[in-house]
Amino acid sequence: MAEYNQRDKSRTSGRIGEKKMRWLGSWVPRRLEMYLSPAWQKAPRPLIKILERLEVEHLRHGGKANGELYVAYSQFVAAGVSKRSILRTLDLGCALGFLEVTRQEEARGDIRPPNAYRLTYVPAIGKNNPTDEWKSLTEERVDYLLGQYRVEEETSSRATRRKVS
Repeated sequence: MAEYNQRDKSRTSGRIGEKKMRWLGSWVPRRLEMYLSPAWQKAPRPLIKILERLEVEHLRHGGKANGELYVAYSQFVAAGVSKRSILRTLDLGCALGFLEVTRQEEARGDIRPPNAYRLTYVPAIGKNNPTDEWKSLTEERVDYLLGQYRVEEETSSRATRRKVS
């Protein structure tokens, strides 16, 4: 029989909150092999914050929506990533093999369509195993990609400083 909930004045089935609390059992696997990889060891802090924000979104969907994770830039900013570095950091994450970004091309006037994200170290929708693109990177390749990223960041920050003064 349904039970009356005093707090929100609703009726529930006999199992209170079981369906609502199912997402609490989901988790994101980060394997030791990934932690020890050159790509993870040298990853800049903004990239780690972006990956953590995508993991939170994945967990909010019960661990079942990898590949259809939609996070706005404002949500990345709220997670502690500078707005001007989000695009470069996402590109670095793709190059290092930690994530995949699906950009939709069709804009409706001034409104851009959302980007869909997939964490490569977590199984995607309908798959049993992660793709782990980060495993194929050598230390030299990681150093090269991080060097490019740092040069772009430095160039961007110099341009911003010139505009302000």
